[in-house]
Amino acid sequence: MTIPEILKELEPYTGRFPMEAMKSAIEQREAITPELLRVVEAVAENPDQHARREDYMLHLFALYLLAQFREKRAYPYIVKMFSAPGETSYDLVGDTVSEGLSRIFASVYDGNPAPLQGLLESEAVNEYVRDAAIEALVVLEHSSQMTRDEVVGYFRSLFHGRLKRTYSHAWERLVVAVVDLPAPELLEDVRRAYADGLVNPGFAHLEGIEHNLRKQEQGFRERYRVITDAIAEMEWWASFNKQGRAGRKQTGTEHSPASSGQASAQPVRHKIPWRNAPCPCGSGKKYKKCCGKG
Repeated sequence: MTIPEILKELEPYTGRFPMEAMKSAIEQREAITPELLRVVEAVAENPDQHARREDYMLHLFALYLLAQFREKRAYPYIVKMFSAPGETSYDLVGDTVSEGLSRIFASVYDGNPAPLQGLLESEAVNEYVRDAAIEALVVLEHSSQMTRDEVVGYFRSLFHGRLKRTYSHAWERLVVAVVDLPAPELLEDVRRAYADGLVNPGFAHLEGIEHNLRKQEQGFRERYRVITDAIAEMEWWASFNKQGRAGRKQTGTEHSPASSGQASAQPVRHKIPWRNAPCPCGSGKKYKKCCGKG
């Protein structure tokens, strides 16, 4: 396939996964990368306009392909794309915000943490984008792109005033990130955050946090890795299989086998409840209407 043919195939949502176009894009990595960069740059310049395009998918394929290519030039565009306030990010990419964005950030990371830090510290940014930015720092440490001391030092600065000390979902994601790093030296800061009401106990019990930090388990490191196979990440999505839900940017909640016969690399362990998921506190309400209501 030619580059224009690939882009034309990847642009609309058709209900099927564009396998040949994706394979051709990967085979022609050098030729298609500038085109993919132009796509994410255009979306970053006007995310609201692109979010209104109901059947537009090219930017999603571009995100995962550039992540697989480890294309550092995409980093500032992608950060800017997800800096939009409100629900724009979800309108753009659906559950990729909570499922793959952290690993996309880490895959295109150019060595400068400031843009990522700006995202997670901004109260105007969508709360789940802020979550993804925090989780991306754990991915960066686990993939040896940042040192453990760098990440622990930055997390400590968040606890000590860099993150506004009023309740927000970012505080809940931060304490989970402390466990997942793991950083037991930050336990006292975590306890203080709970004592100050910055973390909802219904989200994660402090006793469980303390237990996990004492054990310093690293059994979930597989979740925190960069993207190496865009096809395996995307082809199993519910919107691309006959049993899945109809709709454009939905990714599904269950793991499906890849068409190649290999298990998808998509992680299925979700620490952060989705906005419309049942709240883990057992109230019966949606998370966004209960413990996730900031």
